[in-house]
Amino acid sequence: MEEKEEPRIQGESSAALKKALALLERCEQCRAGLERKLVQKGFSKNVVAGILDALEETGFLSDSRFARAWLNSRRIGRYEGRTRLLAELAARGISKEISKKAVDDFFEEFDEDEICAKAAQKFLSLGFSGQKFFSAMTRAGFSYKQASQFANLKAIEAAGDF
Repeated sequence: MEEKEEPRIQGESSAALKKALALLERCEQCRAGLERKLVQKGFSKNVVAGILDALEETGFLSDSRFARAWLNSRRIGRYEGRTRLLAELAARGISKEISKKAVDDFFEEFDEDEICAKAAQKFLSLGFSGQKFFSAMTRAGFSYKQASQFANLKAIEAAGDF
């Protein structure tokens, strides 16, 4: 029985590797996301785990690289703070350590205050004020302190100081 089982596993491993490489060829993947996709395709968890380990060892799969790519794609047209970005990466299965490093690196390259100001401008232009403004800023991942810096932005703009 064991002799028949081994070729089946080898065939499944080969097919899983082929599918994983095809997914990685299209775009950067995280381990958790790739695992979910392969298991949904019907590959066994044991085979998938082995394939993912091998892909990480060879550098084809990297949660750090995925986090950086995801953050860079996310900044286009979105104005989100540290808290939201960390939560979104966690939801994708990225470890706290990798997420924190990626977000720290991201905010070394892109000014967090500038992103916060753009988010504030967006919410204020939509007519948000008071608690609604602070709630929107908090959901976008900015602290109350950061949001407070821009709460009176309309008054400042009206005075011509911004």
